Amino acid sequence: MRIPKFRTVKTDPLAKLLGNKSEKAYLFRHSQSNFHSRHAHTHPSNQILSPVTTPPIFHDYLRLASSNNTLLLLLFTTSSCVPCRTISPLLESLITSRTPQPVDRFSSLALAEVELDSPDHSNGTVADLGVEYGISSIPSLVGFGGRRAERVTEKLDDTKMMGDRERMKACLDEWMEKGDPSGPDTGNSSGSIGGILGRLFGGN
Repeated sequence: MRIPKFRTVKTDPLAKLLGNKSEKAYLFRHSQSNFHSRHAHTHPSNQILSPVTTPPIFHDYLRLASSNNTLLLLLFTTSSCVPCRTISPLLESLITSRTPQPVDRFSSLALAEVELDSPDHSNGTVADLGVEYGISSIPSLVGFGGRRAERVTEKLDDTKMMGDRERMKACLDEWMEKGDPSGPDTGNSSGSIGGILGRLFGGN
């Protein structure tokens, strides 16, 4: 199965002419536009995002996920990652086909790949993110968001598990139900929650 080609976010020459502060605002607006579904078949509340190729894109995605009460799943990968060729499409399929549940405490799901060997090294390398979040094996899946726009799930690097559709579907359901551990309930449920892999995120 081929890895889907993603549209990358690149710095516009006009933004450079406007200066660093204006460039950041310009990139943030582009990130907002990327925070909308790339697939016509995607459930309206879920998103498949362009890859993270620079740290600024990473941090913009975190802010947007927080403000939208979105569970942002980041798949840390490289161009030579063989398991990713099946895991990435599987995750996309699960996310785009998942419908909201009454027990969900996140409003939506989003997925983006973090290309650790991305050639775009502007404003710091993407590999630095791998070091910061303790990514020691590829692929690794981590959830981010919440009111504090931080890591909210444990790292998942079991390739056998990530390649199992039913187990990953159960994980997504658990994570969506868990909500933001650092804040009040902000999703659709007021009942009790359970979780198998840990801390999740929400937003406003």
